[in-house]
Amino acid sequence: MVPDSLTHLKAGMNRAGLFDPAGSARCNRGMLGRLRRTSRTDVGLALSFTGVGYLVWAIVAGVSRSTVQELIKSSAVRHFTLRDSAHVLKIIFVEAGIVIDLVGLAWLAATLFLVLWASRQRLSISWAWVAAMGQVIIAALGAVLVGWAAYQPHVVPANAAVPPTATWALVSTISLPIVVAISVVLWVTVLVWLLVERGRVNRHGPTLRDGLRTNFYR
Repeated sequence: MVPDSLTHLKAGMNRAGLFDPAGSARCNRGMLGRLRRTSRTDVGLALSFTGVGYLVWAIVAGVSRSTVQELIKSSAVRHFTLRDSAHVLKIIFVEAGIVIDLVGLAWLAATLFLVLWASRQRLSISWAWVAAMGQVIIAALGAVLVGWAAYQPHVVPANAAVPPTATWALVSTISLPIVVAISVVLWVTVLVWLLVERGRVNRHGPTLRDGLRTNFYR
């Protein structure tokens, strides 16, 4: 019986024993993870994080709605004027809150459909992951907008007197840009490495080590 790794190597060769680009392309798809079928673990993890994604959406929607309502009450009691951004968020999160609820429910249903479709080997499970992550990202952006609007009434002039800042507070003011820059460099490094690896396989075809490494993670 021929090992799977040798089968993958032969996929990149034609009958004359020469390199075949079409066969290599088929093998490349396998090298990128298409050989591994969706397992029960994949489905279980996708299903779990689909629920977590909707939970984040629901929490952000509820807390944001409550925050905007309390912001409106506070402006009426303390007699300060709300910015236009607060009025926009009032329309989005309070007056049209039911739309956000229905959108979250529809997003959950669509993601669950992707999970079910992937469990039948009809679709890559990655699309379900993308949908769940997208719901979390949109919810996080909504939370940021609400926090920014709630902060606006408390903005002080740049030349206002402020209390002395602690040392670690000063460090925290510059730590985030540095960490973000390092994160971008790491992400770009991995992206370039993957592109170089794909280009190598496209030019020369998969090696025995590539075939063994692919089947090791099956």
